[in-house]
Amino acid sequence: MQVRQLAEDKSYWLAIPNIGFLLKNLTQGRKELLSLLSRRQYKEMLMSLLEKKKLRMSQLGMQFHIRDLIGSGQLCLSRTPAGWLVHIPRG
Repeated sequence: MQVRQLAEDKSYWLAIPNIGFLLKNLTQGRKELLSLLSRRQYKEMLMSLLEKKKLRMSQLGMQFHIRDLIGSGQLCLSRTPAGWLVHIPRG
């Protein structure tokens, strides 16, 4: 990894080798997971069922993408008697 400081004191550029692989899988996995949920009638699915699904466009795994999208606020979790429910927030 290379680090280069810019003219400003608190700004840096980072060069990370092979970051393209990670970014490509991350964006394609996000898109595929959100598309999968948006095609459902209520835009929600039990986490236990969702984790069993396989992603075609990403090698990072379903759990990784679920946690990534929950952390970014694009998905929400709700506790139900049947287990955790993953859903796209309304509005």
